[in-house]
Amino acid sequence: MRKIIIQDNLLIMVLIMTVLVMLKFPIRPQSLVYPLVRYTAQVKMNLATRSMNVYETEHFIIKYDQEDADVVSMVGQAAEDAYQPVISELDSTLNRKTLLIIYPDKEKMNKLFGWSGTQNAMGVYWGGVIQILSPKVWLHELSAEEFIHSGPMVHEFTHLVFDHITSGNYPRWFTEGLAQYVEYKVNGYEWRTADNIIKDNMYNMNELDDHFDQLDNQALAYRESLLAVRYIAQVHGEDKLHKVIDKLRHGYSMKKAIKIALGLNYMEFEAGWQQWARENDQH
Repeated sequence: MRKIIIQDNLLIMVLIMTVLVMLKFPIRPQSLVYPLVRYTAQVKMNLATRSMNVYETEHFIIKYDQEDADVVSMVGQAAEDAYQPVISELDSTLNRKTLLIIYPDKEKMNKLFGWSGTQNAMGVYWGGVIQILSPKVWLHELSAEEFIHSGPMVHEFTHLVFDHITSGNYPRWFTEGLAQYVEYKVNGYEWRTADNIIKDNMYNMNELDDHFDQLDNQALAYRESLLAVRYIAQVHGEDKLHKVIDKLRHGYSMKKAIKIALGLNYMEFEAGWQQWARENDQH
């Protein structure tokens, strides 16, 4: 109990110091506050899972229930296999190990996030922590190769690294598009369904920017986010995609980052990538 109180007091002191710095140097305050908020979330999650078993690899601290003891090394292998490709793709580094939590069933994972029983996510990134559903729940054959190829590690680790790069300065559609893009480059995996075929009824940028998680056709929203990112990389060049990321890192809005990197206003960007998607995304 005393250790927890000391940690809470330390967090309060750091928060006070951060506010004082912001008052003196009010430039891009999010870059100062967001890492603290993320760190606080990590501390709380670490405390909430302190009764779970621990398995460590070179770059990850993995927590799991005893019933997943037989797959934790496989998850660790997949995490390590994802590490360097994602770090290389985003040209970044991390200075500490990543906390990764394995949940043995959908109920425990859904309860944590307040999801309904209809949610089927294999993994989620939030607050500096990667959380995944046990591969025993959804993987038909427990092979490391299959879990590495079709599992959530590259996708969720991309979210985490990108979040650290930008201090949370990004719209949901872009981080989802980027995670899918890196996932495709590393594993050749794409989420294809009958519901995400590109037609004339595409969501516009206002809908993707403001209501991404509330859109009725989530499969289509995710597909569009991937194609928007792929358009930047394939039509304008990988260097332009990295320039967009760099501008987000320096606190620019998404619209401003697109304008600087691509030389397009947001309406031109929307028209460009949607036309390209209709012509090039063939099922």
